[in-house]
Amino acid sequence: MIKIIIIDDEPDAIASLELICNEFCDNVEITGTASTIQDAFESIKNNNPDLLLLDIDLPRGNAFDLIHKFPKNQFHVILISAFFNKYQKQISKNNIFACMEKPVDIEVLIEHINSINKICSDK
Repeated sequence: MIKIIIIDDEPDAIASLELICNEFCDNVEITGTASTIQDAFESIKNNNPDLLLLDIDLPRGNAFDLIHKFPKNQFHVILISAFFNKYQKQISKNNIFACMEKPVDIEVLIEHINSINKICSDK
């Protein structure tokens, strides 16, 4: 079972991602949600997730500010955003599993989560 933390500053986006994970993905557990970098940092420290479903733009920073707080890759990241263009350089420099545009394609998200589930179970 993989542990997932959903990080987005939009409550509706968090609710939608939770619903998709709970309804359509096997062997997943939502261990936390957060809407700010600080709350996300605490949730990651406390829950040791396998996967972050992470919005790029957050209050007082962005996804990369959060990722850089964890120097070792302890988790996989699926970035979810309405736009990626201004972050292309940072995306390529970080170990990002996938990037998805909002609104998310449910089937593609399920495929990504299933792939991560397989990677984690093969360890």
